Amino acid sequence: MFRKFFKSRIYVFLAIILLLGFFLRFHNFTVLPRHGATFDEFAWTWLGINIIQKHVPVSWSAQPQYNNRYHLRYQGAAFWIVEPYLEHPPLFGLIAGSFSLLNGAKDMLDVTLNKIRPLALILGVFSIFMIFILSREVYGKGVALLASLIYATIPTLVIGSRIVQNENFLIPFWLLSLYLIIRYLKTGNKTLRNTAAVIAGLLSLAKVPWLVVGLSLSMLLSYKGKWKDAFLVGSITVIIFSIFIVYGLYLDKELFINLWKLQIARYDISFSGFFSIFRDPLLVDRYYLDGWIFFGWFSIFLLSKEFKKHYLLLIPFLCYLIMYIFAIPNEPAHGWYRYPFYPFLIIAIANVIMDEYKKISLISFIFIFLVGLPALASTWEVSFGFSYVVYRIFILLGAFSVLFPLWTKRDRLNNNKIILYWFFLFIILNIFSTRMYSE
Repeated sequence: MFRKFFKSRIYVFLAIILLLGFFLRFHNFTVLPRHGATFDEFAWTWLGINIIQKHVPVSWSAQPQYNNRYHLRYQGAAFWIVEPYLEHPPLFGLIAGSFSLLNGAKDMLDVTLNKIRPLALILGVFSIFMIFILSREVYGKGVALLASLIYATIPTLVIGSRIVQNENFLIPFWLLSLYLIIRYLKTGNKTLRNTAAVIAGLLSLAKVPWLVVGLSLSMLLSYKGKWKDAFLVGSITVIIFSIFIVYGLYLDKELFINLWKLQIARYDISFSGFFSIFRDPLLVDRYYLDGWIFFGWFSIFLLSKEFKKHYLLLIPFLCYLIMYIFAIPNEPAHGWYRYPFYPFLIIAIANVIMDEYKKISLISFIFIFLVGLPALASTWEVSFGFSYVVYRIFILLGAFSVLFPLWTKRDRLNNNKIILYWFFLFIILNIFSTRMYSE
C-alpha cells in the first residue's frame, strides 16, 4: 500500500512540474522572445509548407550559392526566397510546416508566431518529461524530480524553448533515444536498440549536425564492449542520413555540392567559439546572465572525476561538445546552438544537489553564489533597483549557512536540509525571473 502511494506521489509531483513548466513557457510565448529574434522560425515553417503544398523545398536564405531566388518583404522584414532550399534536411521543416497548416495557416504568407510557437510549447514540455524519464532510469527518482524541476523553471530554458528551432526538436528525441539504448543495455531487447537507431537516423534528416545522436549511441554501446551493436546503430543512422544526400543531388546537384562547400568553410572555427559560452551568455539573440548554466558546467566537470559512474551522462555530453568545437562557430546572436548542452548540465546539477543533500561541503557555497547572485539581479534589481544592503545580506547569509555547520562539525543529518532551502528559494526566483523577463 505504502509503495503504491509513494509511486503515485512521485507522478503527482511530476504532473505538477510539467504543468509549471507549461505555464511558464505559455506566459507571453508569442511576445518573448520577440518577433524577429530569429527568423529561422519562418525558414523551417516555410520549408515544410512549400514541400507539402508545392512539392518543392522553398524557404528563405541569404546565401549567394542560390541562383533561383526572389525578394520578399513580410511582416516588416526582408527575405531572399530561394528554390530549391537545400541548406538543411527537410524533416523538421515538414513537422513545423504541418503543424502550422493544422493550426490554421493557409500558406507560407499566412504564418504568424501564434500559429507556429505552440509546437515549441509541446516540445518544451516533452523535454521536461524526458529529462525525468532519463534521469530516473540512470540515477533514480530523487535526481529525476530535481532535474525536471530545474529544467522546467530555469529562465534560459523556459524562454529559449518558446522558439521554433531545430535544437528544441532535437533535445527530447535525443533524450528518448538515449533512454531506449540504456534500456537495451539493461534488458537486451533489440527492438529498443533498433528504435533508438531509427530515431537517430531521422534526427539527422532534421539537421546535419544531429548525426551526433547516432555517434553518442554508438559510443555508449562501444564503451560497454558491444561493438557489433555500435556498428549497427551507426550504420542505420548513416543509411537513413543518405536519404538527404540523394534528395539534394536529385533536386540540384551543383547547388547541393556548392552549399556543402559553403557549410564546411563558412565560419571562423576557433577556440573562441567554445570560450564564448562562458564569456557571452546568450539566451536567444540577447545576453542573459543565468547562474544555473554556469553552475551546470561546474557540475558536469565535477562528475567527470567519476567517469565510470556517470558515463551514461558524460559520453553524449562529450559527443556534442566535440561536435560543437569541431563544427559550430562563435556566431553572434545564435544562442540556440548551446541548447543541446543544457539537459546534460541540468542532470549534472541535480546529481550535485543530491550529493550536497547527503553531506554539505564548500560546493554548496559555490552553488549559492553562482546561482543566487544572478537570480537576485533578475528579480530584486529589476523590481526595486540595486541595493548594497540586500546584496551584502544575501552574501552574509549564504556564507554563514554553509560555513557555520562546517566549522562546528555538526552531524550531517542536521546539515543536509540547508542546500534544499536554498534550492527551493532559487526555484521561486526562477519563476519570478521568467515572469519578469523582457527585452
